Amino acid sequence: MAKLLIIFLLLPFCCFAQSAETYIGVGNTEANIKNYKGAIDDFTKAIQLEPNNARAYFYRGNAYNNLKERDKAFADYSKAIQYDPKSTFAYFYRGNINNETGKFADAINDFTRAIELAPRADMYHYRANAKASLGDHAGAVEDFTKAIALDPKDASLYEYRGVAKSNLKDNEGAIADYDKAVSLDPKNSDLIFYRGNAKGNMGDYKGAIGDYTAALALNPKNAEAIFYRGNAYGNLKNYNAAIADYKTTIRLNPKMPNVYKYLANALGNVGDKKSALEYFAQAIKQDPNNADLYLYDGLVKYNLNDNEGALADFDKSIELKPSSDAYQNRADIKLSLKNYDEAKDDADEAIKLDSKNAYAYVSRARANLELRDTVAALADLNTGIKMNPANDYSYVLLGNIDAGKHKYDSALAWYDKALSYSPGDSETLLKRAETRLKVNNRAGALADYKRIAAINKDDDNLRDRFVKSIIRAKFYAEALPIFNTLVAADGKNANFFVGRGVAKQHTGDIQGALADYGTALKLDTASSLAYFNRGSARFDQKDYTGALADIAKGIKINDGQEDAYFIRGQIRLAMKNYQGAVDDFNSVTFINLDNTVAYAWRGLARALSGDKQRSDLDFNYALKIEPKNPEIYYLRGQSRVNVKDVTNACTDFKQAIALGSKDAEAAAKQYCK
Repeated sequence: MAKLLIIFLLLPFCCFAQSAETYIGVGNTEANIKNYKGAIDDFTKAIQLEPNNARAYFYRGNAYNNLKERDKAFADYSKAIQYDPKSTFAYFYRGNINNETGKFADAINDFTRAIELAPRADMYHYRANAKASLGDHAGAVEDFTKAIALDPKDASLYEYRGVAKSNLKDNEGAIADYDKAVSLDPKNSDLIFYRGNAKGNMGDYKGAIGDYTAALALNPKNAEAIFYRGNAYGNLKNYNAAIADYKTTIRLNPKMPNVYKYLANALGNVGDKKSALEYFAQAIKQDPNNADLYLYDGLVKYNLNDNEGALADFDKSIELKPSSDAYQNRADIKLSLKNYDEAKDDADEAIKLDSKNAYAYVSRARANLELRDTVAALADLNTGIKMNPANDYSYVLLGNIDAGKHKYDSALAWYDKALSYSPGDSETLLKRAETRLKVNNRAGALADYKRIAAINKDDDNLRDRFVKSIIRAKFYAEALPIFNTLVAADGKNANFFVGRGVAKQHTGDIQGALADYGTALKLDTASSLAYFNRGSARFDQKDYTGALADIAKGIKINDGQEDAYFIRGQIRLAMKNYQGAVDDFNSVTFINLDNTVAYAWRGLARALSGDKQRSDLDFNYALKIEPKNPEIYYLRGQSRVNVKDVTNACTDFKQAIALGSKDAEAAAKQYCK
């Protein structure tokens, strides 16, 4: 913000009489040649002659202020106001001291009084600063607007109003202000830099890069502009350009916050493991006792799924210089390794070293959730959000907690909140899609799946879960064009062929499905998902032996995937091996307690085996968890048909139809006359 210029009002004085006015005049002369101590002596003599002389106190306050003796200056301005309540500049300058010492409410009061007496643009400017410091950005915008009305050619007023608008997330308004400021002061690189920030906040990364580049043409050593340009390149997935900017930033300012972290992420995203590791290996060789280098080398390794190497680096970083960031990142590694107690201990250390590390509270919350301490987890998440309301992952965890309690509406609200801060986060979109399915919002879920596919994040684990999720959701016709696009973009990803195979299988193209499953197995001979779904396709062809053989191959590769047991349970059901089907659906619920539909299928298997009591328990539980799931009503209807309870079966089919079930429509035509 602008510095306040202390002004002295020179008045004529008589050179013959040693009056208070004489000393004031001499004091002003001394002050104007910057002999502030001499000026103070003269103003003090004036006060001794006239203890109620407001002007003497005011000028002495100015001199003290120029000597940075704020307490004395403040006292003198207060005296000036006491003896002259209309001393406009005494209020103004005292307000500036209040501003500088963090007494923003008092500053606002002083600036308001000065404005009431004689409004000026700079008074509104400084009051706006005080309001902004208190978080009243709307009030700041209002004051800057008034200042601009008084001085419309002051570029700084548009600049600071732009900052206030940015804080209100009015980035379009901020850009308009920066445009005006640039037109008034076209060689001010800072203005162009701030405009770039606003464009970046709006997601206009190309526009931001243009502004950062223009700002750097005027000031090539602006390390921040280079750093933020690197961030913009990263958001456009131009990681090589981002890496170049981060390296330049390090040369100009190796202490730039987070620069190594972002460089590590960019190097990891390039996928060039060798270059990423070589860069930090060379840096560590040149500076082997730099704890930060080990920290960010660890992040590179973590992003490349080298948990063991990352853990060793974090250990070394902590050994050299224990830091909150190092403990927090080591906590995250231990969370991924399921060492929850150790993760919690590391998060505790991170918070001890820096109680304002919002991410450490989130890491500890994750550990507490795994340790079944939901109360402590909620307390940590709330603390983290207070410190950093824009940390989207905090809201994701809150959503996960509510989803785990089957409070789907509130879980969705949390996921919406998370996505408002990070709209392109595929993980959160997947969470929201699956939760929308729990409340039968299929249109919303499909929209989320389409966004995930459009983003196509380079993460095999995420892709695997995305394929499984959209398959379970039974978006067969809708998924076919999605997978066609994904296969065209990445013809070497086995899971995309599996997904397309499932879509083809359930839209009547069994041969096309089998071809896609075969291609998937050529690309990845260990694709258990391809075996499971090829088994399902063979089941559709009544080839039970071939179907069970494929399922068995898939289980041999990976016996922890619920899909295998779910599909085999359906096959066994068709083969009237009801107890075998019950056993498989038991396995599904053991692997994933949240697979509510598996309870309904187990209920059907139990009903067909004659175990009505436990069948009813399964259906009641499933409907308690997902009362808007049409498949559960359809399956219960089928179980009731089996015991000749057609009336209640038809009630279930009608409910399933109301919720959108096509299978129930066919059943109703058959049984409900």
